[in-house]
Amino acid sequence: MLKLKLEALGHPTPSDVAWSNRKEFASTVLWLEDQKIRHYTIEDREKLRRLDDMKLWEEAYKQYCIDLNMPPYETQLEQLTCLIGHAIRLEFLDDPSQYESINGQSINDREPKNNGTQTQQKVQTIFDGKINVEDKEFTAGVRKLATMLKVPHHPNHLLQLEAVARIVHERLGPAAKDRKPIVGTPFPFDKGNDVVSPNDPTLDYSMRILRLLQIQSLRQLQTRINETIVAVQSLTANPKTDTKLGKVGR
Repeated sequence: MLKLKLEALGHPTPSDVAWSNRKEFASTVLWLEDQKIRHYTIEDREKLRRLDDMKLWEEAYKQYCIDLNMPPYETQLEQLTCLIGHAIRLEFLDDPSQYESINGQSINDREPKNNGTQTQQKVQTIFDGKINVEDKEFTAGVRKLATMLKVPHHPNHLLQLEAVARIVHERLGPAAKDRKPIVGTPFPFDKGNDVVSPNDPTLDYSMRILRLLQIQSLRQLQTRINETIVAVQSLTANPKTDTKLGKVGR
């Protein structure tokens, strides 16, 4: 998605940007500021141009985030998503008239219903309509809870709430009470020779994540199968017979 957004903004090589590479991330930030955002004057961008001195650039980027009032995102992907979204907004505001011919209703008619709408209906059903899920206080509470649980930011707070509910269920629910905490060094899934898409780093990164999620899903399925086998074996290995129900002859 970020590749398509960069392409729409006119980035010269959107397919070649490696999101996990800090220097390429810095180069993309500089391009966005130079070409689209233009929050600083040309002179004030000098430190952001110091890609040869990443320590100096990091200091400049930290101040840049403060000046843009960027939320405290933790990952490069979240930060870049925010910057690209801001750039697209500014691009639109430069000349809104060129987009007047686009009919939003016709686009909605061609596309399936947004998953966010389905999520809103689901949440409203859970709360039985007693809570306004679009209320500012409710939204702020969801954002705060998501920050505490380190759930990535999403424009739709209800999708964030769904992710929060899943984390609470998996990590804080009764089933996780006796589960041992995971310790050790995280697996470097973004590295290795098992490249899925060598020409598209973003797709390759996403596929690696999906692969790990699939492995986790299969492990959970195998665990449930094993538990079912054990439960059935406990019945078949210790049969109990009610002799009162037996008959001899006719």
